[in-house]
Amino acid sequence: MSAISVKGLTKKFKTFTAVNDLSFDVVENHVVGFLGPNGAGKTTTLRMLVGLSKPTNGTASIAGVPVTFGDAASNEKVGYLPEMPSFYAWMTGIEYMRFISDLFDIPKSVSEKNIAELLRLVDLTEARSRKISSYSGGMRQRLGIAQALVNDPEVLILDEPVSALDPFGRKEVLDVIQKLKKTKTILFSTHILSDVDRVCDDIVLIDKGKLISASPLSDLKAKYAAQILEIEFVSDPTKLLVKLKEQKWAKKVEKNGNLVRIWLIGNDVMTENTPLQFFAKEYIGVLRYGLNLPETEDLFMQLIGGKE
Repeated sequence: MSAISVKGLTKKFKTFTAVNDLSFDVVENHVVGFLGPNGAGKTTTLRMLVGLSKPTNGTASIAGVPVTFGDAASNEKVGYLPEMPSFYAWMTGIEYMRFISDLFDIPKSVSEKNIAELLRLVDLTEARSRKISSYSGGMRQRLGIAQALVNDPEVLILDEPVSALDPFGRKEVLDVIQKLKKTKTILFSTHILSDVDRVCDDIVLIDKGKLISASPLSDLKAKYAAQILEIEFVSDPTKLLVKLKEQKWAKKVEKNGNLVRIWLIGNDVMTENTPLQFFAKEYIGVLRYGLNLPETEDLFMQLIGGKE
C-alpha cells in the first residue's frame, strides 16, 4: 500500500488550472522531495492532500484513507506544516504543544510523555519554557514539525520547511527530517535543490500543474542527467572556451573563474579519455580534473527545460 496515492488530481480556479490531472504514489517510509518552479501548483496540491482545499476532480488517499474535504478521517494519518506557520507567540514552546495535544483530545497522562519526547527530537528541550516570540526561525520551524507529530501520524507533509531559514536553521530542520526518515513517510516541497540531494529518496517533479516525473532520485539521475567533468586550470581558460564549445563531446560548457564545468554527451567520452587528450594538446596547466555525479539542480534544469 502506498503511503500517499494521488489519482487524476485537478484544481481549477475559474479559468486557471493550478493542478492538472496529477497522479503519483509515495512509498512508505521514504522521504520525497516535491519539486517544481514557482507557480507549479505545489502548495495547492499539498493543501488538497491535507483536506484544506477541495479538488475539482480526482482523488487522493493517505495511508489508505481517502482524503475528503471537510472530513477529518484522513487527518488522523497525516501531520502538516504549512509554508507560513502561525504560532501564539505569547505561549511557551511546551504550552503550545499542550494546546495542540488538547485539540487532538490526547489524555494528559499520555501527552506529557509524548511532548517531552517530541521536544527532545527537535532539540527544543532546553527552550521549552521560553516564549515562542523569542525563538529563531529555525526553532519555530522545528516546533512546527513537533506539533505536526503530536498525533503520531504515518505521513508528514511539509510545505517549504526551510525556504526562509539561514544555513544554520536549514541544517537544524534537515537534521530533524533525517531523524524521522526511518519511521515516517515525509513529503516536502522545496526550491533548495541541494537539500533534496541530502535527505530525499525520491522526487516528484511538476510544472504548470502537470507531472513531469515521479521516481527514485538515483534512477532519475542515472537515466537523464549527463556526466559533468570539472577542470580547474592554472591560468584563465577564457581563450580555450571557443574551441572547447566546438567539441562534439561537450554538450554544455560553464566557466567560473579558472574552473570549467563540461556536460558530456555520453559515458564513452571518459572511457576513451577524449577530454584529457584535447587538453594535453592545448598546453594549459591543469590543477584538478575529475568527474562529478550530477546534482538535482542539473537534473531539474534538464527536465523542466524539456531536454532529455
